[in-house]
Amino acid sequence: MAASNPLSPAGTVSRTVTGSSANVALAKAANQVMVSSPATNSIAFINFGTSSSVTAAVTDTPILPGSIQVFSTGVNITYVAAIGTAGTTLYFTSAEGN
Repeated sequence: MAASNPLSPAGTVSRTVTGSSANVALAKAANQVMVSSPATNSIAFINFGTSSSVTAAVTDTPILPGSIQVFSTGVNITYVAAIGTAGTTLYFTSAEGN
């Protein structure tokens, strides 16, 4: 049985979500990104990409209020875009682990 390595954070950035898509560069290229949504009543939608031209739509991956999700993205992913209810802040933590 392979050993499990906990998630090792490598930097966090935040993005305040609006009704229009906006993106942010991730803190570091890493194999995983942890997405935290401290909001209590607002759903946001995200989309990962390799450039600052990445956009998000309400048909992309939903981030539920009060949730923390970890995504395996690969080191080529350097940006994340978000859209949703104005005022919601999402936190994106670049990380390594399994």
